[in-house]
Formats: sequence, structure tokens, C-alpha cells
Amino acid sequence: MVKDADFFVPVSGASVSLEPGGKAMVTDSEGRFFANELEAGVYRIVVSKEGYIRGAVSGVVVSAGVLQETEIQLTAEVVELDEFVVSTIEEEELTVGPVEIGAPLQSFAQAVAPSLLKASGSGGDIGSAAKRLTSTAVVDSRYVVVRGLSDRYNVVLLNGARIPSSDPDRRAVNIDIFPTGLVETLVSSKTFVPWMPGEATGGSLNVVTKRLPQEPFFNFSVSNAFNTRTTGSEKFLAYRGSGTGIIGTSRERALPVELQRFEAADLPSDVSTTSFTDPSVQPSDDINRVYSNNRLRAAELLFGRATGVTTRKAPENFSVSALGGLRIPDFLGGELGLVGGITYAKRYTLEEGTRGRAQVSPFDLEIGSTYLEDYSRGQEGLLAGALLSGSIEWEEDTISLTYFTNLAAEDEAVFALGENDNLATLNNGIPVEQERRVIFREALGYTQRYLQTMQLAGEHRFPELGDIKTNWVAAFSTSYQDQPDLRKSFTAYDFDAGSDIAAGDPSPPDNERVWRRSDDQSYYLALDVELPIGGGREDEDRAKMKFGGAFDRTDREYSSENFEYLVNSATSLQQPISTSPNDRENLTLADQIGSGDLTDRTALFQPGIPPQPPFPALPDRILRTDNIFLTRGRSLPVREVYTASQTIPAAHGAVVFNLSDDLEVMAGGRVEHTDIRFDVPGINLLDPAQGAGLILLNDPITGQPYPPEQLANPSIVRTDLLPALGVKWTLADDMYLRTAVTRTVARPNFKEIAPVFSREPSSGDIFIGNVLLDMSDVVNYDVRWEWILGGGDLVAVNFFAKTIANPIEQVNLGLFNTARNEIGASLYGFEVEMFKNLGEIVPVLTDWTFGLNYGYVSSKVDLIPFNEQLRRDAGLSADRPLQGQPEYTFNASVTYDNKDLGTSAGILLNVTGSLLYAVGGRVNAQTIPDIFQLPFTSLDAYLSKKVFENWELGIRVTNLLDEPRRREYGRGVPYAVTQAGTIYSVSVTGKW
Repeated sequence: MVKDADFFVPVSGASVSLEPGGKAMVTDSEGRFFANELEAGVYRIVVSKEGYIRGAVSGVVVSAGVLQETEIQLTAEVVELDEFVVSTIEEEELTVGPVEIGAPLQSFAQAVAPSLLKASGSGGDIGSAAKRLTSTAVVDSRYVVVRGLSDRYNVVLLNGARIPSSDPDRRAVNIDIFPTGLVETLVSSKTFVPWMPGEATGGSLNVVTKRLPQEPFFNFSVSNAFNTRTTGSEKFLAYRGSGTGIIGTSRERALPVELQRFEAADLPSDVSTTSFTDPSVQPSDDINRVYSNNRLRAAELLFGRATGVTTRKAPENFSVSALGGLRIPDFLGGELGLVGGITYAKRYTLEEGTRGRAQVSPFDLEIGSTYLEDYSRGQEGLLAGALLSGSIEWEEDTISLTYFTNLAAEDEAVFALGENDNLATLNNGIPVEQERRVIFREALGYTQRYLQTMQLAGEHRFPELGDIKTNWVAAFSTSYQDQPDLRKSFTAYDFDAGSDIAAGDPSPPDNERVWRRSDDQSYYLALDVELPIGGGREDEDRAKMKFGGAFDRTDREYSSENFEYLVNSATSLQQPISTSPNDRENLTLADQIGSGDLTDRTALFQPGIPPQPPFPALPDRILRTDNIFLTRGRSLPVREVYTASQTIPAAHGAVVFNLSDDLEVMAGGRVEHTDIRFDVPGINLLDPAQGAGLILLNDPITGQPYPPEQLANPSIVRTDLLPALGVKWTLADDMYLRTAVTRTVARPNFKEIAPVFSREPSSGDIFIGNVLLDMSDVVNYDVRWEWILGGGDLVAVNFFAKTIANPIEQVNLGLFNTARNEIGASLYGFEVEMFKNLGEIVPVLTDWTFGLNYGYVSSKVDLIPFNEQLRRDAGLSADRPLQGQPEYTFNASVTYDNKDLGTSAGILLNVTGSLLYAVGGRVNAQTIPDIFQLPFTSLDAYLSKKVFENWELGIRVTNLLDEPRRREYGRGVPYAVTQAGTIYSVSVTGKW
């Protein structure tokens, strides 16, 4: 609706134009206008009428199945002239550049309505909203899978510009770092077009931050949440010194500088320990004394940092956010808009269940359990973000500056207790259940991820030059992931013998501490130019040429400082050992190893109380036996350091033209040059302590190791031509058929290539990069039929197929995980979308809308012969799907929205089908089977009600069913079966 700003009466006969797309209309006698058959995306509406100053509103989100209501106010223009003429706005047609959000017809776009983002929860991240998109799944709450293709095949953009990943484990940006309070919408484009990055195989997900306001506003929201399995539970896992603090705690966990200087020669593991009785002995007199004092100093530097888990009471989740904006007219000849906001949230999760390991028996090819654990994990999460955006709009030009930053921190404590079948052979074959041999696995992991980006963008139109349009963006981003003082203990204890025993961990070392960090810097430049060809401004059938270029550069610095504890005997350990994570119920092995080097034979270690300062004088401490001490360079390298860079210059060109009134064609291509390089200083590939992962890399044809000289300082340098052809048929006034054939690529991330070790804290699995990885080439085929029924109703069916050469997959090899290329893969599937206002079926249900989407994907991998034979020899199927690909996704929703009552509600169902979570493999004589994730169903509900003029009350339930999330090896052997609880939240929002 268009209203008079002074008298609040409807303005009839006003000219209304939508950008992009150029659709034009005129308001009726009540000032109303309606536009149907719009592409999903974000629009700018421009309104003009004689006697009024031209008005505009930006950031109007149009989503499939949603009727978006917008009100624009016009201010009367007072002109004291004898005669004047105000010409109506001419129809304009804009298409998308790097800084525009609406998608062109050829990209099959879909946008998430702001109401759905709101339903996903203020204070949370956008992951729960992203999984509502058709054929889109979110794995591990942060990794986007589109059409069965993992995150490496998808591109996440911020306001149309690429940003670096804050997670070095993945190539794409994690969506869990974007708070919903600062996001306007998500725009998903599932078909590659030349002005998109060449990795948009599954799709491109554009995160659009809050846009410029039409009038001043301020919103404030606070929420509180209760988790049925976590909040108030005394079993919540933590540790002394745990927590994310107010804004992260990475600095408090930093590696002491003095300890960082210790090399393998300073903290060795292969020298005999000696007890000293003469305090006059100098360090230079006996090298063992030097080692002993170094170990003591290391223990002192780390004193107070727990190495084992304990329990405490879990608080409630909470979040707070504030967002405001204003518009300043007549600023430098245009209008200035400002938007600023902050969001802050804390959440606590207790995940409980079972975890296990399995391998294939070499005798009967049956999958058997190696060990099974009662598993629990406590996690405290912090998500904080800030946004500041300013934009100046003139008649034909817009320049905007956006600053976005956020910090996501997770502190987790893992405690697992179980039995290992392999331990039965350690004591004359006595069965495990008779020996009371118990495995303890404890892990303390803090991860802090940070992203900061600055974007300067412009949009310009040149009517005097034939309506040429240009869009440009320049962005600079920094990100890091810091994992300071990761602590892991995998031990076993024989209660009958009263001593610790070998635990049989397939991923040594048993007890370790690691400080790991990666820092990225990214530069992104892009320019798009649209040049009309032939015809005039009123000619809708004229051809358009789009061309431009982009430059994408990312630099990474990675470092890891590795330590481990050596436990020589149990004489220093407190007796008896506890089987509870609660320190008040005695201590576990992991609780004691951190303080073991501070104890001597005369010291009494009280239950639950670590040694306290002041420590005894040096002569008293000389009696230490060094049974438990910190060492370096035993199972892992002393440190791992590398630098890496990725440079991707690109150029694109395309032409869009009409062959007839009903047939539109887009033809073009993109050229991308990839230059990925590594510098890994000082690594000796022949030394197992430094290059253990590298010497296990074999020629896929012969199975023989590659010469080490082929593996040093890996790189990928190549140029790719990525053509794209799209056709749109107008079958009827409201029915369309679209087809597209495109070529895209997929690149490995830095971690997958780098020859370094890294451990996943919660599972304990080690990952080693594969320096021989190559890029993947993908050919995509898409067909979409859609029927726009009016009033926001829609029915659409998509068919798609993809062929992938050299697909990249992560493989579980038991001793460690890695990534590798297979020969090829094929994938096909279909999608169905439907949105329907129920009022057309039952008039009383006018405010109700039903929506559903279903996506099915089938894939098959063509294995390298050597890998195929290994699977066959182990009794594993050689016919398997792509890793990380859900077989199907299903979303259904019923929503209610009554603006007169100020009430909205909805029920949202999401089902993610089974998928191959991790690919099995073989190292030496050990074969690990595939790991499958079983179907998972989640049900959410929300209700919001306007209670006063400026206040709104919201109630939301997340994961109502609280189904176990099951991941299993073949034949039902569990890998992980966990539950995280149902979350009930209440929020209060004020709007002015």
C-alpha cells in the first residue's frame, strides 16, 4: 500500500516499479498494488506520483508461498512555480550483480521468509532455517548439504561476496556463526550461472544481513530457554577452568611461552628416570636431572589446568539482541540509511548415549565391535555478533559500506566409559568381565572461531548510455579458529591388579595436549556490467549482455604445538580409581595425569584435591620418580607449521535474449584460474614421527608408496572453462519450464591437503591431509517446471543429474582419517515444492498456509580399482553412494498469521534421510567398515502474540520429538547413538 506521509490516506494512481526485474504497476483507488510471479529474492520498490517526492523501500523479501505486505509513505512536494511537470518513473529492468540479492530467472532461486528466520529462534543461528530449503540438509548443525552434495560443492556468501571459512576443517563457511537476529533472509540458488563462483555445484547460499530502513526503528529482544536433558542437571560435564567467559577465553588458555620453547630434546620420553638425594648435584652433572627439572617446570607452568572431567549444574540458555536504524534525507544530495545491531547468546547442551568402534574380522569378514562406551558430552556455546551498515542512495546510484563481525566459542567436555574386547588377551586370556578392565576416554576441547568482514559495494545506472548498469564489491575479511590446550586421555585400568594397562587406542597417543590455531585473510573483488543490446528502454524483449570479473585471494597460517603425557606406572596414582566424572566421587586417571609430575613419594594426594601451592622447595621435589610426565616428539611431531594460499582470478560473460515471446535463453561461461600452494617448512617425510600420514599415501593403481620428493610442498595450479546454458519456456501466463546445462568444479580445503595431524576433540579421531588430492570436475543438468497459482501459491517439480570426475571424499582408515579422490561419481534426483493458502479450500482458514518440499537423491561412486579390491577383500560393498549425501529430505509446515490479532504460529517438520557419514577403509591389516547415519526427524513449533502496542511475546519448542541421532557401522553395530533434549524457550520483543 502507498499512503500520504502527512495525512495517512491512500495514494491512488502512483507508479510502482520493482528492482530487479523492472515489473511496473499502478496503485488502485485504495492505494494498493499487487505483484505476482516474482522470483524469490530481495527487492527494492520505487514509487512516484506527480506532486510527491519519489519514495523507495529496500530489503523487501519475497519468498515462495508467502504474501509479503509492504507500506510506503510519500511526502508531498511543494513547488512554487507557474508551471511544472513531474514525469512518471520509467520502467527499469535490473539483473543481479555481485552485490544484488535477487536472483535471475536462470538460477532457480529460493528465499527464506523473515518469518521463518524468526521461527528458527532469536539468539540462535540460521542453521534451523537453512534446513527448511528444498533438498537442503545441515550436518552436525553447521555444514550445508545441498542436493546431496557436501559443503565443498556449495558456496556461502555474505551479501553476495565470498568470505573465508572460520573452520579450517571445511572449505565452505559454517552457517552456525550467523545469528538470526542480524540476518534478513537466505537466498538459495541451485543452478550455476556465469556470475556465480565456479564451486556452486549444489548451490549458492547467500546470507543477507539486515537492510536499510524506510523509517527510524529500534528492536530489542531477550529470551530464555530450558533444555529437558541439560538445564538444571547435576550431570552436566565440565572441568576446572572451563567455560566460554563473557567474550571467549582463548587468551587464558594460551601456551606458556617458556613451555613452547621446549623441544623434543628438552622433554624426551626415552631416558631412564633417576631419583636424586643430594641437593648439591648441579644440572650439568647429570643429564637426567636436567630432564627431571624440565618436567617439573612444565607441570608448574600448566598447574591449575585440569586434565580430567568433572560435573556441575547446567544453567539455562539465554540470548539478547538489539537492532536499530534510521534514514537521513538530503545527505550529500541523496538519502543516507544506517543500520546497527548486536546479538549475544549462551547455550548449554548435555548429549548422552553410546559410542563405539568396530572393524572387520580378517577371518569371517563380519563386522565386530572393538569397544563400546557409555558416552556423554557437555557443551557450553557462545555466539556473539555485531553489524553496522550504511548506504547512500541517489537517483541512479547507491554506495554501501557494511561491517559484520561475530565470535562463536564452544567448550566441551567428553566422558566415556566402556570395555575393549582386545583387552581380554592381555592377561592370559581371562575374559574382560572377570578382570574388571575398564576403558576411560576423556577429552577437554575449547574452540573459538572468529569472523570479521568489511564490504564496500556500489550499484550504478547510466540511462544516458543506453541504460548500462554496473555493480561492484570490494571485501576484506579475517577469520581464525583457535583451539588452545586441547586435552585428551584414553586409558584403561585393571581394578583387580590395581594398575593402569594399555588401552589399545587405535589413534595414539593415549594422553595428549595440543595448542592449534589457523588464521585466514581474504580479499575479494568483483565487478559486473550489464549492457542492453538493441531496442529501447520500453522494449522488454531486448537482449542483454553481462560480463565482469572477480578476484578471490585467501592466505592461511597454521600452527600446532603437540605434547603428550607418558605414564610409566601406576605408583603415583591415587587408589582406587573412580569410574565417575564427578571429582567428589574420587578421581579418574585423566584427573591425575596433569598433576602427576608435581607429586613425590612423600606427598599425599587427597581425593578430589590437586596439589596446591606453595610447592615444596626444590630439594624436597628431587625425590620425584617421574612416573607421569610431559614429553614431546614421541608419537606426534613436536610442532606442525604451514602457510598456504589460494588465488582464484575469474572472468565471466553471458548473453540473455529472447528467441520468441515465450522462449528466453541465457548462454555464457566463466573462466577460473586456481592456484593453491603450500609451504611446509622443516618436515622430513621419511621420519615417521613427522610424516606418518605421508608414508601411508600409496599409488592407487599399484598400492606402492609414492617417493617422498613427490609429496613435499603440495600445490594445485590449473585453469578451468565453466560454460553455462539456460533456457526458460513460458508455457502459460503462470506456468514455466526451465532447463540448464552447466559445468562447475570442487576444490579441496587446506586441511585436506596439508601434511599435518589434527584431532577431532569429541570423537578422538585423527585426520591427516593427502597431498595428492586433485580438484573435481562436475557437469550439471537441471529441469524445473513451476506453476504459480497466485496469492503466493506455488507448485514446482525439479529434476537434476550430475556427473563428477575425481570426487573428493573423507575416509575413515581406523588409525586416522584422510581425504582422497575416486575415479568418478554420478548423482540424480528430483524435488517437489508446494505452498498453498488454505483459505481457498476452507474460507475460515484464510490465515493458514500449508507448505511442503521433498527432495530425493541417488548417487554411486566409481572406485579406483585398488580401493575397490580392498573393500571386496574386507567384505564391504563396492557399490556405495557419495559420502555425506542424504538419500532424501522432507519438510512440511503449517503456519498461521493474523496481523489484525497480532498472532502468528506454526508447526515445522524436518526429516533427513539416511546417509553415508564416513567411508570405511583399510590401513595395514585393519579394516574399518562404513559408518551410516540413520534417518532423523525433528519437529519444531512456535507461537508469537502481540501483547501491547510495542511488545510481542514468543514461545518456541525445538526438537520436540527428541529422537536419538543414530550413526552405525554395518549390521547394527553402533558408532554413535545420542540424544540432546527438547528446548522450550520464551522471548519478549519490543519494537519501536
